[in-house]
Amino acid sequence: MKNKYYSVSRAALLALALIAAFAFNTSVRAQALPGSLWYNGDLNHVNGLANERDDGLGFGEYAHVFDDFNVTDSPGWHLTSLYSNNYMSYIEGGGPTTAVEWSIHQGITVGNGGTTVASGTSTDFAITVHYVQDFTEYTVRVLGLNINLAPGTYFLNVTPVGSGHGRSFTSDTSGAGCIGTPCGNNGNAFFDSNFFGANYQSTAEQGQPGDFSMGVIGTVVPEPPLWAMMTMGAVVLLGVQRLRRLNHYEK
Repeated sequence: MKNKYYSVSRAALLALALIAAFAFNTSVRAQALPGSLWYNGDLNHVNGLANERDDGLGFGEYAHVFDDFNVTDSPGWHLTSLYSNNYMSYIEGGGPTTAVEWSIHQGITVGNGGTTVASGTSTDFAITVHYVQDFTEYTVRVLGLNINLAPGTYFLNVTPVGSGHGRSFTSDTSGAGCIGTPCGNNGNAFFDSNFFGANYQSTAEQGQPGDFSMGVIGTVVPEPPLWAMMTMGAVVLLGVQRLRRLNHYEK
């Protein structure tokens, strides 16, 4: 019986029901940050899913939410910043955010974390307050990154790191104000957590919110100018001709 109640209490900690909390004031919300190449959309004031590390769950305990985005421009994107919008009670709970853990994966499927393209835990971050009520919504943004992504589909996680206090839940979205694709509407997010015993579970299949408010900032990698391509072609042609001459003399 103890294990049953323990499981129920953990399930209650997983998602944060927000409908009642937003009954009086829903006018202030996080939006896409300047320079965003992809933004999954503003919060929809319905729910949030555990996205946290080293907070009230305990040191070493984590919950990560990954959502997918598409790099659509050729030859790719150069990312300098990543962010997510979260309901956090770290400061109110007695301790600050100490760092931000972030990760970009490819090929996540149920039970499989895919390939980690880039990841880290950074103390170079910024936090912006957007909404104060029963919980406070924050944009948690990692700064100073230097990541190049080729065209393709990726999965993003940006998790605030606490100091043993409070909780954090990433805001879910229906795609309002989105930039790029997908637009907060495909339900292709995953949840990974040692505390909740989740191994890259589909959030939609588990009855949790299907899309979450997060984004990436950077620039589109420019196509090589025509003169550079012509120069490269000339160099290759000269190399081929020289190789033919060498082969001729050796014969």
